[in-house]
Amino acid sequence: MCSSSPNNQPLASAQTLFCPNVFQKEKMPLFKDNQVPRYLFRIVAPQSAGSTTISKVKSPAATNSDSDRLEDLFQLEPIIAADRLNQHLRWMSGHEQRCNLMSWTSSLLFALQYGLYRHSTDRGEPQVEEISLFIIDTRGFPEGTFVQDLEIMKVFETYHDGLKNFGKLRGGKNYFGEYLTQGELDIEGRCVKVSLQRMIDLGLFELHSGLGNRDGWNRWASRVTELRLDFQTGSPNPTTRSVVRKAITLAQSCFGDRWAVPLAAMLLALQPRAQKDAIIIAGFSAMFSSEEIAGLSLKDIEIDDVRLPEGEQFAKLINSIHRAFTDTDTDLVLNSFTRLEISE
Repeated sequence: MCSSSPNNQPLASAQTLFCPNVFQKEKMPLFKDNQVPRYLFRIVAPQSAGSTTISKVKSPAATNSDSDRLEDLFQLEPIIAADRLNQHLRWMSGHEQRCNLMSWTSSLLFALQYGLYRHSTDRGEPQVEEISLFIIDTRGFPEGTFVQDLEIMKVFETYHDGLKNFGKLRGGKNYFGEYLTQGELDIEGRCVKVSLQRMIDLGLFELHSGLGNRDGWNRWASRVTELRLDFQTGSPNPTTRSVVRKAITLAQSCFGDRWAVPLAAMLLALQPRAQKDAIIIAGFSAMFSSEEIAGLSLKDIEIDDVRLPEGEQFAKLINSIHRAFTDTDTDLVLNSFTRLEISE
């Protein structure tokens, strides 16, 4: 196991960090620089593998105390590590109960569609209120806690043809912002949980009618690709005061004050919005104080916006909000996962 974090935070005994060697790190620039999106999402349904609560996330191997499977992927023989990674990413039947990996996504759109997909396709068709969205704030976790799927695939792809092919698929235009953790993760005080039903009751489908189309609930990745087509039209959705108010109300009611600003911006970013939209800025100015915005430390926020149009839209909205309250841009403008183009 790697050493503790730079702040000498004690590690939970069951937490397993990703510990690549120096040569492997060279293929993982985001990991090397500890660039992790501040907010990651996870959907949990009754049949989800492992265990996810508001205090701990445990892989199936950790849940079942499968000591043979708790080792860091990078400490295994590369051919074994590549096979286990391929099984997890492809959801291969039979691997779930011994898997030591857990998946997250930086895309709220992808997470929400996945929740609806689980409701529609899981055995027994779980009720929407049984399906939960978890969001975590990744700040403060030890370095090596999270790794991007594309980067870890690049390390092991030469040992597994199937993994190499899958990496090419995910490296195309359709990407969904997956991140991985290992073993057991203590998330108490760093996460919030809400049922999809509560989000729907508070107007989720009014903010994005495409998500509410039941004909699309039996598909996942392909449906997300369809929903992203709006970003390619170049025609931002008109934003009304009612829409902004609904997004803020939903975010505050479902996630609480600490998460209200970023989640409201993410909800608005599910669809294309005008650059520096005056109605959006006015809505946030009416609901939040400068002190509240300053307390969120948005200037150094990390957002995964590479081939994630909803992520790029979120980054632009957050920058506009931050600029309106502080008269300064976020660091994203100069140092994002991909440099943002912010029009004056």
